[in-house]
Amino acid sequence: MLAHGSSAWCLNPTFKMKRKLSSIQRPFLLHISGAYRTTPTAELQTILGIPPLHMQLQFEARFTSIYRLRISLPPNITDIQPQDLEMKATGWSIHPSDLLEPKQISLEDGEANIARKDIINIFTDGSKTEHGVGAAFCVFTNDIWAYQWSAKLNDNTVFQAELTALHEAVIYASHMPNHNTSKIHIDNRASIMASSHSKSTNENFQNPPNKFQNNSLVG
Repeated sequence: MLAHGSSAWCLNPTFKMKRKLSSIQRPFLLHISGAYRTTPTAELQTILGIPPLHMQLQFEARFTSIYRLRISLPPNITDIQPQDLEMKATGWSIHPSDLLEPKQISLEDGEANIARKDIINIFTDGSKTEHGVGAAFCVFTNDIWAYQWSAKLNDNTVFQAELTALHEAVIYASHMPNHNTSKIHIDNRASIMASSHSKSTNENFQNPPNKFQNNSLVG
């Protein structure tokens, strides 16, 4: 109950508020650590690895403001804007009858299909380095490079990059002629499961499986 409404009163806690919250937290720290009552609060927090209570509430307040209330924070705190954050999608992404069929999803090694001349292979990847996060996919037809796509992402996780690459690959495959069979190779099982789940919370996959043609495969 202490954190209730913290987004309204703990965005910028005053010194008096910090002292009050510290006095509330101190008995719990003493009970958990079993230390002497004369031990300073700061030392208890350091020993237990528990941050000051006002910092925890301030973090919750800032997170609630920018993520749930969609209110921008001052530039001296962060330059991330509410619209830059991925919102969890809710509800059914598509009708269950439009889900990918089991034969369209494979968790086995797809190397055996690479040499087949009747399949267009699309390889996706997402990665993170000290220079940032990136997503890409490339298309091979008859072992010949045919097309590639790449993008640099800001403040994203590798998982988001993997899903972005898969999403773009799906769009590319959906525009291919019906007589072409394509196989999208993904090295992340979680991405496959997220793309095929009827209640995926990722916005990219609220409507994607129905973009697959009947002869397209994910694996």
